[in-house]
Formats: sequence, C-alpha cells, structure tokens
Amino acid sequence: MEAMQKLRYSLRTRHEIAREWKNQNRPVLGWTCTYTPEEVIYAAGALPVMVFAEPGDTRLADAYMPSNSCSFARACFNAALRGDYDYLDGFVESNACDNRDKTYDMWVNYSKVSNIYFINTPHSNTEKAHQFFYQEIAKFKEWLGNTFKREISDDSLRNAVRVYNENRTLLRKIYDSRMKSPPLISGVEFLEIALSGLVMPKEEHNRLLHQSLSEVERRSDLPKEGVRLLVTGSVMNTTQPVSIMESVGGNVVADDWCTGSRYFWNTVDLDSEPLRAIARRYLDKVPSSFIYQHEQRFRHVAELVKKFEVEGVIMFVMKYCDTHMFDAPLLRDELKDMGLPVLYLEWDHSMSGIAGLKTRIEAFVEMVGGVK
Repeated sequence: MEAMQKLRYSLRTRHEIAREWKNQNRPVLGWTCTYTPEEVIYAAGALPVMVFAEPGDTRLADAYMPSNSCSFARACFNAALRGDYDYLDGFVESNACDNRDKTYDMWVNYSKVSNIYFINTPHSNTEKAHQFFYQEIAKFKEWLGNTFKREISDDSLRNAVRVYNENRTLLRKIYDSRMKSPPLISGVEFLEIALSGLVMPKEEHNRLLHQSLSEVERRSDLPKEGVRLLVTGSVMNTTQPVSIMESVGGNVVADDWCTGSRYFWNTVDLDSEPLRAIARRYLDKVPSSFIYQHEQRFRHVAELVKKFEVEGVIMFVMKYCDTHMFDAPLLRDELKDMGLPVLYLEWDHSMSGIAGLKTRIEAFVEMVGGVK
C-alpha cells in the first residue's frame, strides 16, 4: 500500500520532517503526554511533535534518573541529552504522572531545548477540574502567543479543531477495519499509522489517511487470521511488542493505550467556544490511568472487547508505570468476569528480557487458540 509506505517513512524520518518545518520559520514544539492540547499549538502556526525514542540503552539519562523510574520518561530524556531534539523551539510537560513531573526540572536544567512549559493537568474530570484545566489551557495559549509572537484567534482555533477532528474520525474508520476476520490491517500497521500522526503535520497525515482508507478497503494481501487480541497498558511508541504478538499467531485487533485508541477516540465539540471545548475534550476523553475515574476506561475496554470480538487480552505494562500497575488488578478481574483469558506482562523500554516475554506470549496465544 503506497500510503502505508509513506506513513512508515514519515515515522522513520520524523526529525527531518520537523527540521524542514522549522526551516520555513515555523516553530516546532515537543510534548510527551496526550493530554497536551495540540490544537492550541497548531493554531499558533507551530508543529506539535511527540517526543519519544527508539528502544535501547539510556546510559545518558541513567546518570540523572534512578533505575526504578519509568523507562519511557528516561528514554525521552536520554534522547534530549543525546541532542536528537535540539531543533525544538519549545517543550511542553505536565504532571500526568510523577515521572513526567520530575523530569520537567531535568529538561529545564540539562537539555538544550529552550522555552519549556509546564501544564498542570488535573487527575479527575469533575466540573471543578474542568474549570481549572480551562484556565491552564488559557494560560498556555497566552504563553504560546507571547513566546512565539503569534496571534491565536478563535478562528485559528476552530480551524485547528476541524483538522484534528478529521484526523480522529479517519483514524477511527481505519481502526474499525480490524473488526473483520481477518482484520484488513495488522496491529503493527495500525500502530505505525497512529504514531506517524504524532510527528508530522496533521493536514498531510489526513491526506494520507484518506488514501490509506481507500487502499485498505480494496487490499488483497490481508493479514493472516489468528487469535484476536486486545492489548492494554502503558504508552506504546514502538511496534516491536505488537510485532512479536502477531509473529506467534495473534491478531492485535484492539488496544487501550494513549498512543492508540485513547488518543483519537473523542472529538472536540465544534459548536462551543473553541478554547473551552478543547479543554473539555481532553479531560473527558477516554481517560489514562492517572485519572481517578477508571470506570470510563474500563467501559471503553469492555466495549472494544465486544465490538472487535476479542478472544484474549494482554496487559503489557511498562515496568515502574505506577498508575497502570495500580489499576491492572481491577481491570484484570473485570476482564476475567467477562470470561476472557488475561496475560499480565511487564516490559522495559530498553526491550531487555524480551526473549522471555516472547515465550510467554507464544504460550498464551497457543492456549487461547486451543480453547476456541
């Protein structure tokens, strides 16, 4: 598929794409938490890019961060220390979890990135939390305008909302193509599609999504049928774990991670005042594990299980990701009450010990497949 190849290439050359944008005298802002209001950055004429690193050692960041800290946060900081993101004109961090909260100071003091901003993200979506978050987003908008000398009008915000809503709608359509048996695209392919949209201009991503949707619907080289899996857990910015699952007879047909379905599942209300609507959408979207009200996320997972005819669930939680580890037993019990086999695994962003995890995944897929 031509569009899939272009999206895969964009993911691989994400730094070059960002530098090209910067060379046109347009700012580039990095972020790591999907509660960052990208529409506001986009409305300022800037390119928002998610900061992440390929799996590997984090020896530079290890000098600053303890070994029991989140390996994803450590990998992102390691990439900054290595100079991978020296082109950034700014970086946005939040207190979505303790690790991100603590690494903010390290980015400020030890990275070469200037203009670092902190958004205080509530850990609930009560009405008081909504009012607070709106004020935080309003302050962020003001900071963006002052820092980069850009006017952020309501019209520019509405345009950003339209572009981002279109992106979310297209991703949902492609995502839903996995309801079929066999799925029209593999889990690896969809993750590549989703991740590419986090690091490239959204209009270009939308254009390629339109093309991808057309190509997916008429493709003949379908993925092989396998055990239908849902994977839930921490941030997933590498295809290696999904590739392993699909190499041993699984089909990853649904997911519950912040770089997957939770990222694009909800849209912004176009009929409301744009900044308030943007702020409300982010707190009301399918919540991450740091939001106290876990019931909404559990319902989302249960709906995916039914809609995509999931046969087994793999809880693939990043080691030391406290928030996901805390609610994993609750989610596991709910899934087992639904009659689903569940495999709980912990992994490290360095991918150390992946051989042992592959053995357990293969045994789980064989077990689920044997009782179908």
